[in-house]
Amino acid sequence: MIKKTTIATFKDGAYAGQYDWEGGIPLSVGETIVVTLRGQEMKYELVDKTTNLVVDGQNQLVTTQYWLELRD
Repeated sequence: MIKKTTIATFKDGAYAGQYDWEGGIPLSVGETIVVTLRGQEMKYELVDKTTNLVVDGQNQLVTTQYWLELRD
């Protein structure tokens, strides 16, 4: 069984912090995502991404980490 964890780290701006994205969001480096917080839109760019796989018998543990930076 595949068990997936996705962690998104927003480096700056009003949405700065680390978030556990249950279920994940498929993003590629260079892609942008617009976050709307309290009516304010902020454009973030994915600047780095890593994916690790650990095989544990019949289980595959996949961890994807995203790092995003605020863009104008």
